[in-house]
Amino acid sequence: MNFAINRASLISTFALLGLISQLNAQSPEVGRPPVSTDIVSRSGKPKVWIITDMSDKTLEGDNHVGTINDPDDISAMAGYLLMANEFDTKGIVVASTHRSRHRDSPNQADWANRYFGEAYRQAVIPLNKKLGGYPTTLSFMQSSIKETGQLFDPSRKYESLEQLASVKALLTATQELTENEVLNVLCWGSVTEPAILVRHCQSTGQEGMLDRLRFIAHWTNSTLHQGTPEQPEQVANCREDLAACRFLKSVAAQGKIQYFECGAIGQHGIVGGAPKGQAYYDQFRVSGLGKIFATGKFVRGIVDHSDSATYWTLLGDWGVSLADIDPKGSNPTSTEQANERKFRDNSRRIHDELLRRARAAASTE
Repeated sequence: MNFAINRASLISTFALLGLISQLNAQSPEVGRPPVSTDIVSRSGKPKVWIITDMSDKTLEGDNHVGTINDPDDISAMAGYLLMANEFDTKGIVVASTHRSRHRDSPNQADWANRYFGEAYRQAVIPLNKKLGGYPTTLSFMQSSIKETGQLFDPSRKYESLEQLASVKALLTATQELTENEVLNVLCWGSVTEPAILVRHCQSTGQEGMLDRLRFIAHWTNSTLHQGTPEQPEQVANCREDLAACRFLKSVAAQGKIQYFECGAIGQHGIVGGAPKGQAYYDQFRVSGLGKIFATGKFVRGIVDHSDSATYWTLLGDWGVSLADIDPKGSNPTSTEQANERKFRDNSRRIHDELLRRARAAASTE
């Protein structure tokens, strides 16, 4: 399939057809909750921009699973695509990473279009027949920091974004919002790009743009897991760019941006409470998206898609909502513990919903 490229040849889109009818009667009967009314856009769906360090897991690396980047984001992305009719997706930035081995790796937007694009193309027609509302166009962009590996520099004003196309694209998407609309930036890895955007807006008299943004971060702070009460920043996604993490948390603490820190509730709630065993996840293999979800990162009898906590929280009716998290970036131990329990209690329901959709995505041809 040919994918059109725009926004300086970095955003790849795949155009697909869609029809609407009833859900396949063979799918599990799991209800689809409504989107919370306090987080919707004019379209009735939350607007989303995803920044992920996700990359092709066939590229060998030296992490704990032998890849350059942890492949958990692959499963989280497949889950997001299965849930894509719940969102108004404005952009997906991939390979937002500082790993030096990525400087010469192939274009990861091209990889994402091949890997996810074909699966989505096959899925969207049956999904729209059975569920409805899936977008006909989705975009992948390779991060501007993938090849340079640059970190946030607190001494810079970042007045120009000409060399940072993915950050500039996020700013453009924000500028295109109408009054009272909000763009939810889901942060699945390093927060370098959000930090650069915030500093740019502060330096160029565009502080008003910050009112249109809401950052929802996975595991950039935890007193319980990896981090400690004394050093909550000592977690992977914060250590990747500590200066960026500290900058955003400082701006959020002043009430100048909204920064919702999920902590490790995806890993120890959604994933920790998930159904276990190969037999359960083999059921997902009936469709391309379901197979990617089940195999992106399958370890110890479960799928690791912990970053998905950001979008389940955004939807707000799957155990944890934004109302359960401080918008000023803090993550008290008691809050993380409570939200972890809520997601653990709802984990089976979340996974059964994904399974319902993976089955609905199976081609009827």
